[in-house]
Amino acid sequence: MPASRLGAVVLWLAAAFCCGVAVFPPLWAAVLSLTPADRVGGTLRISAWTLENYADVFAQPTFWRALLNSFLAALGTTLAALGLGIPAAYALTRVTDRLAGASLVILAVRMVPGIVLVLPFYMTYRQLRLLDTIPGLCLTYLTFALPFAIWMVSSFFAAIPKEIEEAAAIGGASRWTILWRILTPIAMPAILTTGVLVFIFCWNEFLFALILTSKNALTFLPLLLRYVLPQGPLYGQIFAGSTIFLVPPLIAFLLIRGKLSEAFGVGTGR
Repeated sequence: MPASRLGAVVLWLAAAFCCGVAVFPPLWAAVLSLTPADRVGGTLRISAWTLENYADVFAQPTFWRALLNSFLAALGTTLAALGLGIPAAYALTRVTDRLAGASLVILAVRMVPGIVLVLPFYMTYRQLRLLDTIPGLCLTYLTFALPFAIWMVSSFFAAIPKEIEEAAAIGGASRWTILWRILTPIAMPAILTTGVLVFIFCWNEFLFALILTSKNALTFLPLLLRYVLPQGPLYGQIFAGSTIFLVPPLIAFLLIRGKLSEAFGVGTGR
């Protein structure tokens, strides 16, 4: 076998293995969600599969409320991160060279562990009465969503030739016109990609939601802890809820699949 063909086979096997490792946990959770509670951990039989776990989850008002809270917190944070991040990214890449080094500082803020911030947020929110509220959760999520959005969008703005802006400026366009009517449409694939990634980060966030919410703004992942009862975890409902929880991120990725490839300069083969 030629060396080039052998290398291609090795790369294909490595890719297949990585995909299998990534896909196996959610697929296994989906299988267990169809398994009766008394059969979890035992022999799996397709003939015994049932939708009773999903029926039990759907019948709980707290489930729908937690899903709605997760969606509102993720969507609100995404809109705020993009609304603030796009102008900030433009300032970093176009307005002045003095801010060029600030992108590294912004990215460094993103690297701060959440456990370091959760207690100060809790004490501050207790004074401001923002505990267990969606706006408070959105403000917390912005601590990691906004730096990420700025860093991502600024890298794409930097790749856009400045000649485009210079031509618009000669025509009398202001900086805001250049930003929102010229640069933003050009970078829209990257902006959509950034928005979806921010949404998924917030959708999957657990630590802040666990500490800062309890009832009114309780999101889905902390809700799963309530399925762990003293007499034993409700595995069927946990796996059913987890499977449902995976659907919105998957839909989001499917909707921007083409934009994702375009944003990172990957050919779609068309």
